[in-house]
Amino acid sequence: MLSSLVLSEQLFRIDPRIRYVAVNQYGLIVELVQNPAHPTNNSEETDRLEELIVNPIILEITRRRGQLDIGSSRYVVIRYGLQYQLIIPHENGHVSLGLEPTADPITIAERVSRYLAAQVEQQRSRGMIS
Repeated sequence: MLSSLVLSEQLFRIDPRIRYVAVNQYGLIVELVQNPAHPTNNSEETDRLEELIVNPIILEITRRRGQLDIGSSRYVVIRYGLQYQLIIPHENGHVSLGLEPTADPITIAERVSRYLAAQVEQQRSRGMIS
């Protein structure tokens, strides 16, 4: 697993419009960090429940649909009234990003996905994960 204690800091550097980062691994939230440059739109408890219940279910149903005949799912973008929500399957869970409404969620999704894949590959090459 990536060193999630610094993952949010790394992902915040990818784009200044990333509002928050959450990392869920094995059904546990290992990181939930609000970007200090962006005040929260809701309570931390709401974010926590979204990461434990809503986002895993969304990823599971999109994964199942994609596996039928269109190659699974790489990420999910949701447009809420105040922000975008980006959910990316990652290792044994997911990484979730709240994005400013002015952000380009597809570009950010591609950049974050490449970053996460490169980090996993780097850890594999070092023998840190199999």
